[in-house]
Amino acid sequence: MSEHASDGAGTVEFGVFDWMDAAPGRDTARVYEERLALARRADVRGIGRYHVAEHHGTPLGLVSSPAVWLAAVARETERIRLVPTTFIVPFYDPLRLVQEIGMLDQLSGGRLELGVGKGSSPIEAAMFGWDREEVAERYAAAAPAIMAALETGVFTPPGGGADVELFIRPRRVPPFWYPTSNPASIAQAAARGQHTIFGFAFRSPSLAVIREHRDVYFAERERVERDLGVADGAPRFGILRHVLVAETDAEAFALAEAAFAEHYASFAHLWRRAGAAGYDETPDLRDLVDRHLMFVGSAESVRDQVVHAVEETGVNYLAGAFAWGGLPAEHALRSLDLFADHVIPAVGGRAPAGA
Repeated sequence: MSEHASDGAGTVEFGVFDWMDAAPGRDTARVYEERLALARRADVRGIGRYHVAEHHGTPLGLVSSPAVWLAAVARETERIRLVPTTFIVPFYDPLRLVQEIGMLDQLSGGRLELGVGKGSSPIEAAMFGWDREEVAERYAAAAPAIMAALETGVFTPPGGGADVELFIRPRRVPPFWYPTSNPASIAQAAARGQHTIFGFAFRSPSLAVIREHRDVYFAERERVERDLGVADGAPRFGILRHVLVAETDAEAFALAEAAFAEHYASFAHLWRRAGAAGYDETPDLRDLVDRHLMFVGSAESVRDQVVHAVEETGVNYLAGAFAWGGLPAEHALRSLDLFADHVIPAVGGRAPAGA
């Protein structure tokens, strides 16, 4: 396997993804402290990025404000890059958000990377009084204004009005992430120079389908770099997976079964309340592992699972969710340590196969 990919994919990098879902039997303050410990451990172990989701009105996410949470993480860590994944742009006043982005980057010493999106839940959007069309319109208006302000230091209100000079700015324009489950968004993200995470963890498409869209992404990036002369380092096309590594396969599956049932209940909470079809039954854990939608097992088993997924998809980024459901914090930390000790050395530094 060559050291560098021919299409600009580079070598594989890793991040930690955190939904910050509620943990049965633990109050919110305890969950926050445990996840700060996870972020510190990821930082010490040399993990490249820490991602956190934004959610509202659901036990799936106890972070309704990524800015507040990442400000805390910034003071507890030194090197790991911080990625709100994502700021749900339609839910914000864009002037306020662009200034908070500047604050976060300054507080973190220039470690902010910026995930932006429309949000994945129409139920959460309805909490703010907006339907899908209104959310799309708000995003289309606000996102370009935010990106332009980060470039120029001047915010131009998307609805008209006087320009605002920004005195709180990032140290440099943050790299952008646009995670998506929509194949139509892939080429657009590539053309805009945005990194992406494709699919939603255990609800992601097959490895073969991911490979198809990965190839679209890098072909578009190559075209942009050739035609426009844009080249800002290896773009990242990644996947997101729940990860649980233990001493043995049996222990890992025993821990994962209980924790995933609790996590899925949080994931399905709003959909079940809304009477949506398809959320009644918790997916079978072993089936998800067999289909490469979760990584569970001993260090050796997870190493083989990850190597296979990377080789089949050609992705150059993997975000692992190590804490979910009621998984005890000590097991989440041990899982991260085993992953860092045994899996990353076997995968990190590889150029994705076939690139």
